[in-house]
Amino acid sequence: MICDIYDIKNLILLNSTELLQQLLVNICNKYNFEILKEINYSFNPQGCTILFLLSESHISIHTFPEKNHISFDIYTCREYNNNNEYNEIYNYLINNLCASLNSECKIIDRNFIENKEIVSDITSEIVSSNSI
Repeated sequence: MICDIYDIKNLILLNSTELLQQLLVNICNKYNFEILKEINYSFNPQGCTILFLLSESHISIHTFPEKNHISFDIYTCREYNNNNEYNEIYNYLINNLCASLNSECKIIDRNFIENKEIVSDITSEIVSSNSI
């Protein structure tokens, strides 16, 4: 899942490496992603990159506070029957960041058997919820 989250109104969360790390921990706990290592870097004068190495692969956030923007990626080798989990994660991010509903999120289904990728745009599937 690759997301570009725009027009973030929750500036406290956007500018806090610690709070963003807790947001990722909440996602990992809810979906049973095993965190192997956490790393972050705060840029001067603003912005940060956070990376969680997972047993399933990784989650990353890169913030652009000057643009009220976050890039969020989650890569996992799990197979889901549908995109419900990703929809929930995306909604959780949008709601907690108080972000624009015009943000973008794509799910890339890597099909290793047929050697092709299927891309789903879930941007229009936003549901207002803070369920994580």
